[in-house]
Amino acid sequence: SGNPTAPSVFPLVPCCTKTGNAPLDTSLACLVTGYLPSPVEIKWNSGKVTQGVTTFPEVTVSNGRFTQSSLLIIPARPRQGDTYQFRHSQSFPRFSSDAMSCCVSNCNQHPLEVSLLPPSLEDLYIAQNASIRCLVSGMETPGSLEVSWNRGSGGPLAVVSRDPVLQEDGTYSVTSILPVCVEEWQAGEEFTCTMKHQDFPSAIVKTIRKMVSLRAPSVYISPPHTEELALQESATITSLASGFRPRDILVTWTQQDRPVPQEAYTNVGPVREAGKKERYFIYSKVNVLASKWERGGHLRLRASGKPTVVNVSVILSDTDVTCY
Repeated sequence: SGNPTAPSVFPLVPCCTKTGNAPLDTSLACLVTGYLPSPVEIKWNSGKVTQGVTTFPEVTVSNGRFTQSSLLIIPARPRQGDTYQFRHSQSFPRFSSDAMSCCVSNCNQHPLEVSLLPPSLEDLYIAQNASIRCLVSGMETPGSLEVSWNRGSGGPLAVVSRDPVLQEDGTYSVTSILPVCVEEWQAGEEFTCTMKHQDFPSAIVKTIRKMVSLRAPSVYISPPHTEELALQESATITSLASGFRPRDILVTWTQQDRPVPQEAYTNVGPVREAGKKERYFIYSKVNVLASKWERGGHLRLRASGKPTVVNVSVILSDTDVTCY
């Protein structure tokens, strides 16, 4: 009895929340409500999906019409982008069989991040012991991680893999280290890191090679100010390296061919130059005792970029600046 009424259909998808570290199952639901007459039949993906499906008994609402729902439980770690479609069919012929779709998203609150880190300039120019690092972070379960490397020349690789590290947010990070010869890196050889993990349906590939220096720095050294020297305490030598790109640069000092300790000098920058696209500058200052400045000697600045090296020396107790 009553006027035939088409149902309203609603997809019910989960919100991405979780407690604890265990992977979550994903629940999708289909609500078919307000229809008359009864019954309706609800199928997932035209009946192809039956495992994990629970269809609840039909109930009558206050206006005399009917409501029914169906629940689909998808096992933990669904692949991002998987689509499930539910369709209801009604015995009353006036109403068509409608279909609605909902997409399973990856509810990992900490998406995976893959970073490929080049050798530091300190490793290249000072330690002469370079390595490339592939950092994978944001993993809830690191056990299924696979990291592999290859190089453009196809030569052998000696990879060092670190154990997973538990972070404060409950996720894990893993670092894979590829030692490389300084000459290989300077020659521009290409290295590729490939990451496979169950959170992603396809591999993530990152490639790195040495950036070609497009512009070498111009380096200038300024001797201590006469008012500072008059205090007979310390002498401050400042340096400006400007106009270089890319921004990666290493500035160090040597005195009498011996490295000046890092705590004895300060670098400020690099900073992008105003009004000049992709050009940078850096300031450096080093302090020596006023007595050492008066005794004389050589203090040398080394500004090392990729692959340019600029040496500038100042003769202590003199204002002449020599570049070579």
